[in-house]
Amino acid sequence: MTKPALPIAAAGGLLFALAAAQATSDHLALARLAICGAALAVAAAVDLAERRIPNRLVLPAAAACAALTLASGTGLRPLAVGLALVALLLGVSLARPAALGMGDVKLALLISLGLVGHAPIALLLGLALAALTGILLLALRGPEAWRQALPLAPFLAAGALAALLP
Repeated sequence: MTKPALPIAAAGGLLFALAAAQATSDHLALARLAICGAALAVAAAVDLAERRIPNRLVLPAAAACAALTLASGTGLRPLAVGLALVALLLGVSLARPAALGMGDVKLALLISLGLVGHAPIALLLGLALAALTGILLLALRGPEAWRQALPLAPFLAAGALAALLP
């Protein structure tokens, strides 16, 4: 991780842990959410700057979140629901790669493993924020806005954080 990414990761991890601390005192859940938040914050920054989501960031964070989820004894049903949503997004990505990139699908996997039971609402909120932004861009820029790609990671990260808030 580069030096500029460290403060972004620290801020994201702290923000997610603080948001979750109101709902739980489970140390494994807080650690999982801190890891998820840190990775989402850096992924959002990279996506804004470079229009890509680094595998070397998202995949290890997703694996750590999965391990912490399994160690905490959380039921498998919330994980299965989140993974079903990821499978749906994978299908969309394979059918329309210009609409949804594989990095975005991997980010959805991180959210599903990091937020467990909150993943469906987090993904829906993130996609709704992106859609609203797209509509706003269409209203402001007209038809030329159709040719512009929006980085999805900042919207998914915002949706994930919003899903944690009471």
